[in-house]
Amino acid sequence: MPANKTAFNDALKKASNAAWDQRWDTAIKEYRRALHEFPDDTSAHSGLALALQESNKLDESLAEYKFLAKMQSNDPVPLARVAILLEKMNRKGDAVAAYMQLAELYQQQKQMNKAVEAWRKATTLDPDLTEPHEKLAAAFTEAGHEGPAAREWLALAKIAQRGGDFPRATQCAERALALEPDNTQARFLLNELTGRGASLAAQAGASPVELARRSALSRLASSVLDDKTPWRRGDSGGRAGVDVDSLLARAIDAQENGQSREAIELYEQILAAGVSRPEVQFNLAILYQNTLRHDDAIALLNQTARAPQFAVASHFALGQSYRAQNKVDMALDHYLQAMKIVDLTTVNRSQADQVIRLYESLSDSYHVIGDDATAQKYRATLLDFLNSKGWQDKVREVREHIATVAMGGTPLSMQEVFETPETQRVIELLRTSDELLRAGKLYAAGELVYQSIEIAPNYLPAHAQLAEIALASGRTSQAIDKYATLAETAEVRRDLPKAISFYKHALKLAPEDVTRRSKLINVLVQSGDLPEALNEFETVGKGLEAAGEIQKAADKYNEGLMLAARAGVVSDTVTNLQRNLGAAYMKLYEYDKALIVFQELERAAPDDELARYYLIELYLRTGQTAAGERELDTLLERYADAPQHVEAVLTSLAEASPDEPVIVRRLAQHYAARGETTKAIQLLDDLGERLLNQDRKAEAINVIQDIIVLKPPRVDDYRRLLLELREPVEA
Repeated sequence: MPANKTAFNDALKKASNAAWDQRWDTAIKEYRRALHEFPDDTSAHSGLALALQESNKLDESLAEYKFLAKMQSNDPVPLARVAILLEKMNRKGDAVAAYMQLAELYQQQKQMNKAVEAWRKATTLDPDLTEPHEKLAAAFTEAGHEGPAAREWLALAKIAQRGGDFPRATQCAERALALEPDNTQARFLLNELTGRGASLAAQAGASPVELARRSALSRLASSVLDDKTPWRRGDSGGRAGVDVDSLLARAIDAQENGQSREAIELYEQILAAGVSRPEVQFNLAILYQNTLRHDDAIALLNQTARAPQFAVASHFALGQSYRAQNKVDMALDHYLQAMKIVDLTTVNRSQADQVIRLYESLSDSYHVIGDDATAQKYRATLLDFLNSKGWQDKVREVREHIATVAMGGTPLSMQEVFETPETQRVIELLRTSDELLRAGKLYAAGELVYQSIEIAPNYLPAHAQLAEIALASGRTSQAIDKYATLAETAEVRRDLPKAISFYKHALKLAPEDVTRRSKLINVLVQSGDLPEALNEFETVGKGLEAAGEIQKAADKYNEGLMLAARAGVVSDTVTNLQRNLGAAYMKLYEYDKALIVFQELERAAPDDELARYYLIELYLRTGQTAAGERELDTLLERYADAPQHVEAVLTSLAEASPDEPVIVRRLAQHYAARGETTKAIQLLDDLGERLLNQDRKAEAINVIQDIIVLKPPRVDDYRRLLLELREPVEA
């Protein structure tokens, strides 16, 4: 049966109008009707895919976009939508494959910026996948961007290290350093992989300070016999006539024999000679510390902390010196810094920012507490850990636990885990509980969680696990209450990342809870995450509107805009807040306020078609017809090549203002221009009758004249009516 072009065009037009009005169910129906006539039409498939996505019918939308990607194999847009949808559906493996395919297509089209963006998305979704990192490294190298290329090789080195492929890890770290010699992370990793700069794992049982001291002595002893040592060359900058080798050999011998005073004097002479190697500085700092010269030790340790191979030990020793001086806050800062450095060596780049934020939050919370007991407890915890056998391996074990907890949405740092009583036992209980939960054995899973809480009652991930078990057993309200309690607890502790996470968990289960969402906004503002806070302002406002509380919604939109103005934030979210505020004012019949909002929005974003649409409606509602016509002319000019959009705009405006001649007459002209004369006449006839009923004769006369121009079947009747209106018959 041949396709019906008229039916196809009619369906496509109705679908477009419905999509414009966000009536997605109608749009879906009409797009499918259009495809019944022409099954391979890409514009209909594209519209249907969008409508299905907006209706949250993601599987069907995905199928449409896949069809489009196959039909338009050289167009990256459908494939990009496939990747985004797969990511939204949490199908990470498929999403990664789609992003890789998308990147290849962009690369073929020489759109390298977009190819890089797609590869980066792939690395975010699967941080341990090597291919996108390799592609990024090659692309950055070819473009001459050595720093970004080096960071990709560093990421590959860490992946190889985690996989136990140490030769490959070493090779990648060396390539990173070849591109960016000052990359401290690459140097630190290479030191760890090759043993240069002390293999901490090989000397279990020693503290990081002792390990670093041994390493420094060993490196200095080796350098005495090395002709290539900087101070043995003419360009060393050392003082002429000073035998640095002799001083160094004597200093090492004195230090190893416990002659601290003599060793200090010799090391000071070496520094005075112009030698500034971190090994010398670190050894002298520890000697100062052992002889209670903490100010002198602190000055040197602040310098050696910048050397990757001494960073952990230096911060730990700084914590010891500040603690000896009873400067608790300073001591805690450096203990936390030491732990953060260890923590960062176990994560990939995509996780690093989150880990840094967690430690900043923890530092804030300890400064609030600031008591000596807490400092002593944390110092003891860190000492026990860093003095324990195989502590670097334990770092990785703990990180696996943290990654598991993070998959549930709870941010966690290593320090929090180490503070927990019987850490290994608690981790094992929660790991087994998680396995039982996934197997559907909820009672047994809960029992293990309660055991872990008995050991560590303040360990929040255990309580979060109880919420997950409650949710799995169908006790949703109990899970919501648990997450809300956890959020409030974290907020009191000033652990803002956790507070944000727990509030989001609760809101995912009860999205209409405006009170909790307002609390989330407060925490987001406190944490400095203003873009996310503004998104939540929009969500709260829409929730209030849905509940019929329009004035409260307008107040919330205003609050968000005031925050954005104070912070100087300019974003799409701010624009959405302005649109929502203007629309709320219209619902409240506060047209003057709405007009001001949309005028400001139009000045800020002249291409904002929705703002211009609302301005047309507002000008007409407030009697500013000429201004409304000017805005309408401007908007319709934009759609000169898209008649379906012209019709959608005019139809929507006519529905909003059915008795406004300016709009209805324009719509009639549009119908007439498309050959739909009968429809145009009927539209004008209905308008004319309404105007006469409202005693608006002058406007009715203009409408009747429009009808006569169209030559309706009973044109003489309209002419007689026109004469009667112009020259009324006397009674």
